[in-house]
Amino acid sequence: MDILTARTLETLLYPPAGPLLLALAALALRGRLRRLLVGLALAALWLGATPWLARLVTAPLERDPALDAAAVRARGAQAIVVLAYTRYPDAPEYGGDTSGAGELVRLRWAARLQRETGLPLAVIGGDPLGTGTAEAEIMTRVLARDFGVAVRWADGRSRHTFDNARYAAALLLPEGVRRIALVTHAWHMPRAVQAFRAAGFEVIPSPTGFTTADPTTRGWRALLPNADALVQTRRALHEWIGRAVYALGLRP
Repeated sequence: MDILTARTLETLLYPPAGPLLLALAALALRGRLRRLLVGLALAALWLGATPWLARLVTAPLERDPALDAAAVRARGAQAIVVLAYTRYPDAPEYGGDTSGAGELVRLRWAARLQRETGLPLAVIGGDPLGTGTAEAEIMTRVLARDFGVAVRWADGRSRHTFDNARYAAALLLPEGVRRIALVTHAWHMPRAVQAFRAAGFEVIPSPTGFTTADPTTRGWRALLPNADALVQTRRALHEWIGRAVYALGLRP
């Protein structure tokens, strides 16, 4: 299945579209079943957008602790590997595609680790939507221009996390680099570690972008829906489903 089809299916299944489609389908029914399904759809949409549920499904994913440069060195990392995320397409102020906000979070941390450890840096990310420019190329350019950090290895063929590990292995393992500091978001780290270990790496998780509680959404306010919480819930659902697919032995 191509990445665009997969993303479309996710959009239709996850909130808000999934519950809304269920509610619309229920309108074609009559009686108690219609009321039940509409009620379930509204409840799913409301809960999916609450900080309470967002934190509930995200917290178990963010299990790897933050590591500073000294800890990365002490664990014997041979290289830093940072994974692509999302781009900022057709950015007028930059004259074309550049790294999006989430990707910049990863690049910022990878750049600091590289400067403080002196370890060589690899960037991994393809062009799953066929734009003509791989994420690895964008990341290399951003790291050099905006962070003053040089990239030693770059691979722009991957379409997803399992590809990231596969192509990173093709680059690094032949050069004797097996023990890596892996940089990605904290909520993405469990699935990424699983993929990279399966590819033959010894992984030192170096997560960034932890989800922190907004002080305005504590207590009873955690049950009030908002758009940020909905995004967080969708992201966590994607990770849990991806981990289930890996656990079943299925590979992209």
